[in-house]
Amino acid sequence: MGPFRLHCEEDMNVRLYRHTFLTIVALATLAPAARVLAQAETKRDRPNVILFFTDDQGWTDTSVRMKADRPDSRSDIFQTPNLQRMAREGMIFSNAYSPAPVCSPSRDSILYGKTPTRLHHSILLGKANCGPDALTTPRAIKAADPAYVTAHFGKWACSPKVPEDAGFDLSDGRTDNWHGDWRNVDGQKVAVPTDDPKRIFSVTQRANAFVATQVKAGRPFYMRISHYALHVRHCALKETVEKYTTAGHDEHTALYAAMAEDLDAGLGLLLDKIDSLGIADKTYVIFTSDNGGGFHGNRPLRGGKASLWEGGIRVPTVARGPGIDPGAYCDVPIAGWDFLPTFCDLAGGKVPLPDTLDGGSLRSLFENGNGGEVRRRAEPLIFHYPWFDNVPMSTIRLGDYKLVKDLNTNQSRLFDVSKDIEESRDLSSSMPELAKQLHEKLTAYLKEVDAEKLEDLRAGRENTLRAWIARDLKELDQLQRQISAAADQPEKQSLQQKVQERQRRIKAHQAGLDRVERGRRATAWSR
Repeated sequence: MGPFRLHCEEDMNVRLYRHTFLTIVALATLAPAARVLAQAETKRDRPNVILFFTDDQGWTDTSVRMKADRPDSRSDIFQTPNLQRMAREGMIFSNAYSPAPVCSPSRDSILYGKTPTRLHHSILLGKANCGPDALTTPRAIKAADPAYVTAHFGKWACSPKVPEDAGFDLSDGRTDNWHGDWRNVDGQKVAVPTDDPKRIFSVTQRANAFVATQVKAGRPFYMRISHYALHVRHCALKETVEKYTTAGHDEHTALYAAMAEDLDAGLGLLLDKIDSLGIADKTYVIFTSDNGGGFHGNRPLRGGKASLWEGGIRVPTVARGPGIDPGAYCDVPIAGWDFLPTFCDLAGGKVPLPDTLDGGSLRSLFENGNGGEVRRRAEPLIFHYPWFDNVPMSTIRLGDYKLVKDLNTNQSRLFDVSKDIEESRDLSSSMPELAKQLHEKLTAYLKEVDAEKLEDLRAGRENTLRAWIARDLKELDQLQRQISAAADQPEKQSLQQKVQERQRRIKAHQAGLDRVERGRRATAWSR
């Protein structure tokens, strides 16, 4: 199999396993008083809520048709039979958006129920401007009903250091992309085992164990399963890859499709566990992605990850649970910041949520499909991505229409994305009043939340890169002195390797400075 021989690398960090195991044991052996509380709360019959969160999975990276009248809104290559099963039993959201076109801002947005713009976490760098006691999804659910147990498994990559700092009862700890490929053993990076690509199956095992424990204890739960797939580094089970190569697909396509299918198998194991425990009729499962696709094209959508075109933010989203009609489609636009108020509502929350939230409950859509409505503080969906060395953009969607603004050129374009998901027909000249109205709403929101400004981010990035270069140059000088004083050849070779590493880093930082300057020149030239 050549390059497919090593398709993944990692078991779970032993400390993470131990932490999870001990916490589950503790939950399973509740004190007598807590058991009484659990039994009382069980009578309320609160539903369980599971957010199945994937990474970098594009709108057409599944075998589920995401739009009823668009055969091309599914993949002809990828096979995701368990998501198809979930779609048959639940509702497909054709106009679902991730909060941002990249990872961590989306994750914070879902956690806090606010747009990344309001959080001042519009791009990958930085952290949400929230205090340690800020309202989060697990805290909102517990405020609605203290009986809930909350857990986070898999990738974290949010502003709080660990999920427990955000109100989760247990988790895998402080994890990020690399935890999907490596584990730390005695200070050494060791590959994840090839039979657990991107930790799909070990994450699922821990999630299933948590579900079983809560069902046995008679407690409702909220669980966020945040998978490392489909983010790079791409890896999959050998036999799954062979299935696609045998079908004649190239190596890149075969590996990516196999990873998507392995991820779908993890979803299937979760659904099987829910069904076997007899809790499907009181458990909501929501499947979605943190941003649009970035590795296998997004046709028919325009653009992809790291852009605010539809390909960067429209994501596959399916919900199954009590009151949701099987095989249904919902065309009402929704966004990831709607999940906090939705889950709080499902948990029985009665106290009004803060006005500073941007999201609204989706419960009405779950129960009525297109006949429902989402009541938000402001109706439009607004996205802001002032990335300094690419194409910085802001956009607003209201009803069927979407206005896209290039922050380099200040040019705005208007599209009817209900009929033109390709974003190929600019309507701004034929509908100038609507374009003006949407632009004013977009501008007003950005001003209201004091949105991050492109040039400020550029200046901050430039200062950071210059500081890194100065640090590495200082270390480089020290290493050169150490080489001159080295006693033997092996020591010199070891130091020389460190010199080469610093030189590579300096080159990468300089390339970053060049990209920032090109972005600045593009803005200046356009104006």
